[in-house]
Amino acid sequence: MSEILDRWRAGEGLPDVLAIDGHTHVGEWPHGANYDSVDEMVAGASAVMDANGVDAACVMAGGYMWNGTDYRIGNDILIDLWRRLPERIVPFAHFNPNDRPEAMLAELERVYAAGVRCIKLLNAYQDYPGDGPNLMALYRFADAHNMLILDHSWSPDEITRIAPEFPGTDFIFGHYGHWQDPVLKKYPNVHANIWTLSSLGFLTRGVRSVGPEKFLFGSDAFMNPISVGIGLVVYADIPDDHKRLILGRNQARLLAKVDALPAALKDKYEGR
Repeated sequence: MSEILDRWRAGEGLPDVLAIDGHTHVGEWPHGANYDSVDEMVAGASAVMDANGVDAACVMAGGYMWNGTDYRIGNDILIDLWRRLPERIVPFAHFNPNDRPEAMLAELERVYAAGVRCIKLLNAYQDYPGDGPNLMALYRFADAHNMLILDHSWSPDEITRIAPEFPGTDFIFGHYGHWQDPVLKKYPNVHANIWTLSSLGFLTRGVRSVGPEKFLFGSDAFMNPISVGIGLVVYADIPDDHKRLILGRNQARLLAKVDALPAALKDKYEGR
């Protein structure tokens, strides 16, 4: 029996569960635009999280990852949203590694000075290798400044090079696949967001293979309904204490390490 599943199916949401969606987007996207302004983001994101019992969301802003666009605009939107919803939004700034190294590092310095402590990469869309020189420079900055990194994807060779070179930095796969299991087991600083389209039972098998501590709830909201990510966890054939880890406590632990956990969630995370 799962009390979490029973209460979710009864329409009660996730009471008494710390829930942090670790993989969300706001703004204009070619395959899923949602909010047209920061005002709409504030109202819309809050309403979606409230309706589903989600405490906070890790967010990247807009479709500014494409080559030829100015990714700094997306970061400006994100920082504005975060300042309006500091207890619900965790900003993950974005960078294009095809930019000049000095320009990318200047943007890293800028968002860090603004208080951002997390990074979201989409280099697979930008035709740039995950271990290319500009991203290695970004990892060095993140390592020196205690920042958390989420990437849409690294290849096995890339993450096997990166993870041991920066053992003090946590790296999160944006989409989990079973091929990642050996890497997740080998490297303490590698984790996986669960959002994916896979066969029924994939998360149950992953937890049995790797353990529950390496997995993070995500949904690709606000392009997708948040409930699609929640369902992957609440319906998994795993104990409720494992579901609690995946729904929020694992993400909270990683955010707390880089001082990015919203203050309002610290008591809930620490059990006070």
